[in-house]
Amino acid sequence: MMLLPLLAAAQEVLTPLQSILVPSRMMVGKAAPRALELPFFDDFADGALSASRWEQGGGATATFDVRPLAPTVGVLTLDAIDVQGWLYDAASVEVFPADTATSLPVRLDSLSPSDSVVLSFYYMPGGGTGQMWERMGFTPDAQDTLFLDFYKAADSMWHTVWFCGGSEREEGEPRWRYAAVALTDIGYFDSTFRFRFRNFASLESTPKAGKAGNCDYWHIDYLLMDSSRTMTPEPAMRDIAFAAPAPSLLRGYRAMPFRQYVAGDMVTTMEMKITNRYSSELATQYGFSIQDSLGNELYSYDGGYENAPPFATGGYQTAAGHASPQVGYTFPTMTEPTTYEVVHTVRAGSSGDDYGKNDTVRYRQIFSNYYAYDDGTPENGYSLTSTAPSMLLAYRFDLSVEDTLTAIDIFFNSTLDEANADIDFYLMLWTVGTDGKPQEVLYRDEARRRPVPGRFNRYILESPVLVQGGLFVGFEQQGNDFINLGFDRSNNTAGRIYSHTEGDWKQSYLSGSLMIRPYFGIAATVEIDKPQVMAFCPVVYPNPASEWVRVNTEVRCLALYDMFGRKVAESQQASLYVGSQPDGVYLLRSVDKDGQIGRNRLIIRH
Repeated sequence: MMLLPLLAAAQEVLTPLQSILVPSRMMVGKAAPRALELPFFDDFADGALSASRWEQGGGATATFDVRPLAPTVGVLTLDAIDVQGWLYDAASVEVFPADTATSLPVRLDSLSPSDSVVLSFYYMPGGGTGQMWERMGFTPDAQDTLFLDFYKAADSMWHTVWFCGGSEREEGEPRWRYAAVALTDIGYFDSTFRFRFRNFASLESTPKAGKAGNCDYWHIDYLLMDSSRTMTPEPAMRDIAFAAPAPSLLRGYRAMPFRQYVAGDMVTTMEMKITNRYSSELATQYGFSIQDSLGNELYSYDGGYENAPPFATGGYQTAAGHASPQVGYTFPTMTEPTTYEVVHTVRAGSSGDDYGKNDTVRYRQIFSNYYAYDDGTPENGYSLTSTAPSMLLAYRFDLSVEDTLTAIDIFFNSTLDEANADIDFYLMLWTVGTDGKPQEVLYRDEARRRPVPGRFNRYILESPVLVQGGLFVGFEQQGNDFINLGFDRSNNTAGRIYSHTEGDWKQSYLSGSLMIRPYFGIAATVEIDKPQVMAFCPVVYPNPASEWVRVNTEVRCLALYDMFGRKVAESQQASLYVGSQPDGVYLLRSVDKDGQIGRNRLIIRH
């Protein structure tokens, strides 16, 4: 058993993002061929800004995972990240202009102020109230401001008609606020009218560049501009909708290796958030279906009709058949990677409602060669701080059958000036003790690793490790800088995250999931778009091979691993006999006289 170093007091820290994944900021649809007509409505259920309603390039984005729950699934988010997914060049601790979301022209030339045109929306600064671990994103400070501007062609200028400064709110205050602005100036009533949201932001004042990043989130939802309206009460559209993304059908995991799946991994019920935005009770119809990768329906669920109370007075749908439907289906045992799609639909009565895009949510259930608790998109950065020279982080996964761990994907966020790119760490694996904490060290890197910021990077183990049962995956970090590991807030796995502190392992208190994904089998070492730099790259010949295989350099040993990561042959020479091995794809691992490791994909064909 390998001894662990004693660490001084450590603390978990959530940090903002310096960049986000660019695809989430892309637009969908085609640009509108002409000025839009009223009503203008958008609840951002597409998960991306629609090019048929919004100008491109302003940096604002549509997102799904926002807490507390938005009026309907999908919100417009303004923050300190530009359209390319990076912190704005002008970003500083002083206030600076950040995102903008600008509408396409809206025709008002046939209307006048007497037609009572009102633009309304819901908005929320930050990710809600409460402690850091309860919020999604970072709340704007008092000087950080959200603006609404109207464009007037008569003077070719934008005019600010509404604004809100950021601040912490008292508990009990509505998390989502409602705002309405009436168009009373005749100068707005032409065919070129536009409106826009924009925000001013400021970075957190910190001496640590690895900690500084995205901040001052503003979320907007359920935007409606129409005539014949009053400022109050809030609009009551006949709209039955989902208020949250579709959930995974697996217990805790969002994806898992197909070889590890057993029927007990399936959930028995799901939690669905269905909202009624109308002013009175409506009958709703809900159901879901499960489809294979070819679109063939494997299972369907019909929840029938249930009455849903209006959200303003009754909250979300509570009828069990809609709010917590039973999953009467079990995925079959799989012999290869497989993907399923789960499609949920809800509608008002038999005739539908006023807006259909928020009536459908989908989930892709992936069975591949890796485990994932996260959804692939970070909302924060996770770091440990300590006065000790090193820190340990461990993340638990549970295997149903013995398997071979060959690689680990880790998402490190970009930070200010990429300050985390030079932090050293060493991959580690532990068994699970009787107390549920990491116990015996199964593996530790000999060579140091470095973060590759801004995406998932695959770190191939120096040698495959055969594992079974409970397993902790993680690393030892050298130094106490902010390593800024991707942290997904949509799935709470705090009970599986441990850090070494004050001579013992401590369970996390932060609500979310680390973006760490263990990979199994040979596929994990070859399915990679940009592998880490190897110590050396020997040439293998012949390849394919039928009897003998050789490398073009002096080596200390050669080892051959099959598709399941099992060592099937070994040699202390630069050649290896493979004639007794079945046809297939293998991994040839070579160690040179200096101890450097090389890996090659080898095909055996007789």
